[in-house]
Amino acid sequence: MSVHDIDGPISKWRYTCPNGHTSWEPTNSHFWCHQCSRSSGTDAEFWKLLDRKTGERLAREKVSIHG
Repeated sequence: MSVHDIDGPISKWRYTCPNGHTSWEPTNSHFWCHQCSRSSGTDAEFWKLLDRKTGERLAREKVSIHG
């Protein structure tokens, strides 16, 4: 399994929540989006990031955050 290393805030912008926001954070088993949490009727928890460069959807276990 290949792991995507995200090594800071600039490279983090390449990845988004399902709604296109870059204000996401990793949790133990999934992701959480701050901007989605502020929208009524939108689930802030999600399980796959979108890599805007490749179009790939990445599960939490495929993402490693540094910095």
